[in-house]
Amino acid sequence: MERIAFLIERTGEQLSCLLNPENVVVRRSAGIRAASTTTGVIAGLTMTDDPLVATGGGLTEIDLDLLFDTEIDRELRPRLSPAEDVGTDAQLLPDVRDMTRPIWNLAENGEPAEGFGALPLVRLIWGRAWNIPGVMVSVAEKFERFAADGRPQRSWLRLRLRRVDYDIGAAPPRLPATSQFEPPSLDRAAGEDRAVRIALLPDENGLPSPRIDEIVAAYYGDASYTHAVLAFNDIADPLSVPEGSILVLPDIAQLATP
Repeated sequence: MERIAFLIERTGEQLSCLLNPENVVVRRSAGIRAASTTTGVIAGLTMTDDPLVATGGGLTEIDLDLLFDTEIDRELRPRLSPAEDVGTDAQLLPDVRDMTRPIWNLAENGEPAEGFGALPLVRLIWGRAWNIPGVMVSVAEKFERFAADGRPQRSWLRLRLRRVDYDIGAAPPRLPATSQFEPPSLDRAAGEDRAVRIALLPDENGLPSPRIDEIVAAYYGDASYTHAVLAFNDIADPLSVPEGSILVLPDIAQLATP
């Protein structure tokens, strides 16, 4: 099972989720507003809709429902030695909020030195099909299975990620609104005749360094080719690549070949 994770662009920190989400909702709002003049909004004629003005842009948001459970987390961890195993004593039961707090922190306004509104840019990565940069705009959590002292042991966490440009100061990437469901456009001119090969080495977090999407963006000039490159290299999970693996960057014409 591929891991779903959030990568914090500024620090490179990886926040892995316990289980893949049961459902994902993608929502797109077009860039429109009601037509208006200096005296106010222009109303439509009788029995018609109000006139609208296209403003360009729009919003793309992704909603995910994630499960966190202290017992499942304990089962997935490497088996502890008797000296390390704390058992299930009521005074030593964990708190599921310790697992979900890093995701809550993504919706905070950043450190005081960064100023208000400095939400961290994060990247949702899930297998080869999802690689979306954005900011966390809302988080909600429902708790279950409480210890005697009130500590919750299970959390159903719902979050909303709003997609933003890979580089906020640069031009918007050439991506359709539903890019996670569509293959990347391969209409660019062919590049070098010979494929480039790059060794993937893990960093201190176990991630390929640099990340595959960063390599693709630097080589092709567009991160939307990441899905095609992963498929070409038969990589299912870009967060879990054996050390020493070689990433092949072929000519764009080869990527376009079925």
